[in-house]
Amino acid sequence: MTECEYSLVKNSGRKDEELVDEKKYFQKVLDDIVSLNSLFTVAVFIGLSFAQPGQVQSLADDPRCHPGANLRKRLVAFEIASFSSFIFAGFLAKSVKVFLYISKKRDALERENNNNSLEGKDNPHRRLMSVIGFYLSIYGTMVGCSLLLLAMVDVVQIKLGLLSCRSKFTVATVCAMVGVIGLGLLTFFFTVTHGLLIAAKKVKPQLNSGPAPKEAEKA
Repeated sequence: MTECEYSLVKNSGRKDEELVDEKKYFQKVLDDIVSLNSLFTVAVFIGLSFAQPGQVQSLADDPRCHPGANLRKRLVAFEIASFSSFIFAGFLAKSVKVFLYISKKRDALERENNNNSLEGKDNPHRRLMSVIGFYLSIYGTMVGCSLLLLAMVDVVQIKLGLLSCRSKFTVATVCAMVGVIGLGLLTFFFTVTHGLLIAAKKVKPQLNSGPAPKEAEKA
């Protein structure tokens, strides 16, 4: 085996290991997204239970601090919107898992047809589609969490009184909830966006270069 062939085989082995680790990471995160969306979906139905007309009164002493029909309608709107986001992200995550499985089988079939040559080992277009679906499912989950946070603010107002009354319990609860959850969402958003930029930089050169010529593989 010449030095050129040895170098190609060595680089190919490293590349295969990186792809396997990346697919395992994608599948682990997708499993977490599905589990998280299931948990949040339960929270959505709990929030909807506070939107029944004529049966909700806050714990505030002032009758003017009791929630009105408009607030309960807004709660339902936020809950349904967050539910839709979670369903979208969950189905998309499942679709990406199926796509990764099909891509893995297709790559193995292509290697078998090419007698285990380097040709067809990595299809950048399929990788781009999996990356897009992966990050769309994450962003869909974040949108659902944001809408659910707004819905929980309305739930606090329904139970403790309107924010306009400036009750210390309502204000303290809303500030603590928005501060903690908002900080977590912002941290997660910037982390995911940074990972998306890195993934885009890795995929773009592969799309521009295209498949390697057969002459170069036989060198």
